[in-house]
Amino acid sequence: MPVQNIDAQLQAVDVVYTWVDDSDPSFQDALRRYALANRGQVDPDAASLYRFRNNGELLFSLRSLLAFAPWLRRIHILTNGQVPAWLDRSDQRIHLVTHAQVFPEPEALPTFNSNAIEMCLHRIPDLARRFIYFNDDVFLGRPVREADFFLTGGGQKVYLQDTWLPGDYQHGSTRDRACAHTQTILTRLWGPSHSRRLLPAHAPQPYDRDRLAHLETLLQDEFRRTAAHRFRAADDLVLSVLYAYTLRQAPAEQGRHQFEVVSGLSAQSCFLMLEHNPLWVLWVFAYIWRKQPKFFCINDDLGNVSPRHPLLKALRTFLQLYLAKSAPVERPNEAVRRE
Repeated sequence: MPVQNIDAQLQAVDVVYTWVDDSDPSFQDALRRYALANRGQVDPDAASLYRFRNNGELLFSLRSLLAFAPWLRRIHILTNGQVPAWLDRSDQRIHLVTHAQVFPEPEALPTFNSNAIEMCLHRIPDLARRFIYFNDDVFLGRPVREADFFLTGGGQKVYLQDTWLPGDYQHGSTRDRACAHTQTILTRLWGPSHSRRLLPAHAPQPYDRDRLAHLETLLQDEFRRTAAHRFRAADDLVLSVLYAYTLRQAPAEQGRHQFEVVSGLSAQSCFLMLEHNPLWVLWVFAYIWRKQPKFFCINDDLGNVSPRHPLLKALRTFLQLYLAKSAPVERPNEAVRRE
């Protein structure tokens, strides 16, 4: 690779999304078949179709990204082979990647486990060393700078929420037990933490590709085991937890990074869990509209409801109003409707 290309990769910042379309009949069929084949071994909630519900968030998250962070180099969208109908694939900023391109063991596919997918993010071809991972329900609310994520000298910003990490790996949800399991691995790697570990915030997550690759060499068995879990499991590694506290506790990393605790509702960051509380949901929508936080996340926890549920309609209406301007990576509506 020419020297200038190496320098560009070191300086560039990419974005990675993971995405799935739950309305795809082939996806639904595969989910049912593998859930049935693993019945009794899988948390039923982890195999529920609503856990994969697509409310159109990726479109609006991309709009926010291109409007408020134009300094980013490239956007990698990691999918199981699905392509959003509205996406203009000819745009050079967009790189569609399939699970088959990044999973080291093909027999682990198809996967329905976000923890497994995150174990492979650093394997994306042509990924810049520095990248920001977005779930598709995370949005930028106003212009952001590179310094909101990366510091000079190779440091990073890590956003945490004021909530203790779960520590009981025998009780609680599969997600909570996986966080507790990851804490055990962290203690094995770096020793006990001198302060109580906090959950990573619902915000964009900056990563260093080479640091992730090094973590995989330290935890080959754990990375491989998590990547092999077709559905979420209690002994999964949780990447955001593993990475954040490696930056805090690893001897070579100490003192290089900034850790910031953000409120769930502030001018900096907002987190809204869509629950069956319409007045609260609408109040938070109004709060985001007024405050225009740097980041906001709207997490769908409505359970098994119709896509026409009033709160899901309210979500789509809010995003359409807040991020009304279409992005250059969108195909014309007429072409999408014809298909």
